[in-house]
Amino acid sequence: MKGYRKRHVLFRLHSDGKVTDREIAAAIRESVMTLFGELVVADSRLYIHSFDEATGTGILQVNGAFLEEVLAAAALIESIGPSRVSFNPQRTSGTIRSLLESTRSQSVGLQ
Repeated sequence: MKGYRKRHVLFRLHSDGKVTDREIAAAIRESVMTLFGELVVADSRLYIHSFDEATGTGILQVNGAFLEEVLAAAALIESIGPSRVSFNPQRTSGTIRSLLESTRSQSVGLQ
């Protein structure tokens, strides 16, 4: 059985309130469920690797076969709880290391 290819997405979440990584993951899963159904939610293997609440920057890990579906669903999220939000994917890579190296030159708040 062939494994799946992970893709890591560097994203910025613009928000008018405080939002946690768990709330982001739940909102993305709910949006994917609404648009594509529970099979895609399960197969996407969505995971928030890291999220910095101060800068709104994070890394999202997803199954590469469902990358477009997850990004489309995330882009349609307008609010998380009482906070209005906007999801903005910055860069996609196969490894976290390459994302972190690119963010060091841009001084983004991830470790």
